[in-house]
Amino acid sequence: MRKRVWAVLMAGTLLMGGGACGGDDGPSEGTPPPDGGTAPDAGTELPAEEGRALVVSQGGLVVVGSTEANLATTGVDLLVRRYTPSGEVDTSFGTQGSVVLDFEGPTKGPISGQREQDDRADTVAVLADGSILAAGFARGGSASDSRDFVVVKLGPDGQLDTSFNKTGRSRLHFGEENAVDFVGTVRSILPLADGRFYVGGFLTKSDGLDEDFALIRYNADGSLDTAFKSAGSPAGSWIGGAYTDAESVQGMVLQGSRVVLGGGDHFAAVRITSSGSQDMTFGTSGIAKSEGGQAHTLVARPNGGLLLAGSRQDVKVGGELHGVLKLVAYTADGKPDLTFGPAGVRELTAPAGVLDVVDVSGLRIQADGKILVFADVYAKPVLFRLQANGDLDTSFGTDGMVRWPETQLAVPLFVRSTTGPKLAILGDQAFVTDANIYSPGFFPDENARLLLKSTGL
Repeated sequence: MRKRVWAVLMAGTLLMGGGACGGDDGPSEGTPPPDGGTAPDAGTELPAEEGRALVVSQGGLVVVGSTEANLATTGVDLLVRRYTPSGEVDTSFGTQGSVVLDFEGPTKGPISGQREQDDRADTVAVLADGSILAAGFARGGSASDSRDFVVVKLGPDGQLDTSFNKTGRSRLHFGEENAVDFVGTVRSILPLADGRFYVGGFLTKSDGLDEDFALIRYNADGSLDTAFKSAGSPAGSWIGGAYTDAESVQGMVLQGSRVVLGGGDHFAAVRITSSGSQDMTFGTSGIAKSEGGQAHTLVARPNGGLLLAGSRQDVKVGGELHGVLKLVAYTADGKPDLTFGPAGVRELTAPAGVLDVVDVSGLRIQADGKILVFADVYAKPVLFRLQANGDLDTSFGTDGMVRWPETQLAVPLFVRSTTGPKLAILGDQAFVTDANIYSPGFFPDENARLLLKSTGL
């Protein structure tokens, strides 16, 4: 079992930096225009930026991701930016609307001899007091691509909250100090009522693609909650695998004191108790699965059940192979919800516009029970709306879909669960974020621009 392997590699070696992991370089000067990235100095190109997740905050929208505004000095930096509902940058937040943070890695990579240092936020959550948690990874200087978990806490005004780990940020390293054996990132945050919070994502050896669920619990002050324990995992964490080749915590749902986490191959979901053990009464022998495809996001359903959305590739439709949108509904206890569809599954194969889904990065259920799904449909951002039973809601957009002209997304080299949530609802509007590489010419733009679009509901 891989769980025992993790015990050998990691026991006693989960290290947490003191927070002094590099300075706040601040954003570049100027106000970033919507969907345009950070405004450059005169005569310079716009720096590449990506929106990786967004959330409603203070009546506006907080987008997190990455920016190359300081590429020559600090590499790719973690970005947090707040927008008004009209898409303008909220200049009262951070410094002229943005917070740019650098987590320093080694000055030079041991193999290339060059600085190799990237930081990125892949998910975000807003706490009851308006504080913001942004999380993702910091990469430190090796061709093996080691990545550490990072969490940043900001006040509602975008300033670092120094009551959190003394600096407003923390960095969590897996393995021996200075080793580069593991790759990981945070994909989901779940705040708790008492101020503690979970972060979930994946962890894998640097030399492989075999990804395991990784769940960490923090105290409100940014320290690891060492009361959260699991056999074979370091205190403060639950590392679980051996179910599929690629598991990643793409979403979490709280059930009393227990937490359900899910994502990755075969729409896997597990339930973890508040003490840190896996609940073996959930699903079948402790896991819920739906064969085929990969879940990219998870939310709670109004009936107490669970809904996962993702894609299944190489599905034959009309004699050709396509990627299709797949939704899986489980009951609260991880059994297939047969009221949603056969084996709890719905797959969209018609009309033609629903085909060629390569990533799903947003899932929301409206107050009326209708389902919103944001997806990359072969390099185009598409927002689907479905009825509560999984049928397309053809009253929405065109054939149940909204698309935006002059937008283009990157087609991933491998179909893997990515970041999110990239979809938020504010009033009667749905907002989405991503990285726009659209160009009116033949070739896409080399520098991605932060995409922020909206549509009425």
